[in-house]
Amino acid sequence: MNKFQAMAQIMAILTADGQLKRGSQKYKITRKLIETRIDIMGPDSAYAQAKWSKYQLLVETEELQKAEKAGKIISGFI
Repeated sequence: MNKFQAMAQIMAILTADGQLKRGSQKYKITRKLIETRIDIMGPDSAYAQAKWSKYQLLVETEELQKAEKAGKIISGFI
């Protein structure tokens, strides 16, 4: 699987139950988080992690969103 396929499949997993809405700030943060994971782990490993730890990724996204709102991280530098 390549990087783009992995991103599409991971985002499909994360949006399946409606907790993550396409186009929202949370969605954008999640995409950046997943992009970073794919770059570090590779597409197959990132996909496997997302498949087995979906809710952990959503919790991490919420924490990143809170940090961004508090001004503790600069948007785009997750």
